[in-house]
Amino acid sequence: MADSHTPVWIDPAKTRAALASGTGRGVRIAVLDSGIDSTHPELGDITLSDNLCVKAEGGMISVHEGDGADVFGHGTAVAGILHKIAPEAEIGNFRVLGAFKEARSSVIRAGARLAIDRGYDILNCSFGCPGRAEFVMSFKSWIDEAYIRGVHVVAACNNQDYSIAEWPAHFPSAISVTRTAGGPEELFFQAGDLVEFGARGEEKKAAWLGGGTRSVIGSSFSAPRVSGLLARLLSLHPKLPPLLAKSALRTVAEAWPA
Repeated sequence: MADSHTPVWIDPAKTRAALASGTGRGVRIAVLDSGIDSTHPELGDITLSDNLCVKAEGGMISVHEGDGADVFGHGTAVAGILHKIAPEAEIGNFRVLGAFKEARSSVIRAGARLAIDRGYDILNCSFGCPGRAEFVMSFKSWIDEAYIRGVHVVAACNNQDYSIAEWPAHFPSAISVTRTAGGPEELFFQAGDLVEFGARGEEKKAAWLGGGTRSVIGSSFSAPRVSGLLARLLSLHPKLPPLLAKSALRTVAEAWPA
């Protein structure tokens, strides 16, 4: 008999019901990105549960409270999509990317660990680091920590070819996402690759800097759709660990579109 610490598998019917009725209430999502403009009209004046900027300065990592303003637009677009899919989820802003979406693996690692330590349930990673060997351990350290502590990682893949190794998308414990056609809340699955999930990657009017919008396309904007769906699931089944949640999504996802 399972004890109170044993995660319980949920069947496809319960998974579908949660995806249809969940709102993300009680789920905390950390957006590791270029920052978030929380005053943007598309975000409904949400209150960010954290608003941080992580920097590498003089060979040291520094964290600046209240300084997570978006320096590119990308993070605001990601947060806008998340907010549409899971409107009651808490969103935390962890700025780890620069004005040209550049970043250091040490900064990303520090931001991810901050989010894990502050109790976030999902890390949305709409970025990819080239899969060179010298970066593996820097990413593996916090990916493994997230898995051990029951934190879900949703990662975007390479836009040119999802089979090209990128971190964190090519770690098996992550939910890795590429862009497909389909509706705004459709989820697709294919076996045979480390990037198993697909979701709509196009947003005609994504929230952007200055309160405006922009047409965007890419796996960066597929990942928050999946993070939002995952938040819906976790809002009704909060004890699901990463691999069981990933398996539950696999059982209900649609066949990969042609």
